[in-house]
Amino acid sequence: MSRVMIVIGLIALSISASASSILEEPAFSQSDSRSWVVMVTQPDCSFCVRLEEEILQPLRASGEFKGKIRFTTVDIGIATPMIDFDGTKTTTVEFASRYEAFGTPTLLFLSPRGDPLAPPKYGVPDIVDFYAHEIEQTIRNLPPTN
Repeated sequence: MSRVMIVIGLIALSISASASSILEEPAFSQSDSRSWVVMVTQPDCSFCVRLEEEILQPLRASGEFKGKIRFTTVDIGIATPMIDFDGTKTTTVEFASRYEAFGTPTLLFLSPRGDPLAPPKYGVPDIVDFYAHEIEQTIRNLPPTN
């Protein structure tokens, strides 16, 4: 019984955590010409929280990339079902594995069809300001997908 309560508590915690995020829900199979910045995350990943709060949220909130990029997260803590770019069913863990995102956080830069547009970025270095600039430059330099 206590195991069930722990699982219910973890699910409630993950739902409330994602509800407070300004990142979009992954809807990869929808037709949209914008590219994706996908943060692969998992519960209790303090570096993931730091990356989202200090870098990704400000980039999204700036509005500079609104017509070009969609920001989202894929949680690999539990293999949650999801719909892939081609409309097929997969799990968050299989999705991350396909892009070799085995650690968290990992940032993926993907086309609307799921093709990698830039090398992934792994982890969060101590110099967050430099890393924020590096991520911003990566996004600016993504090739057009139209």
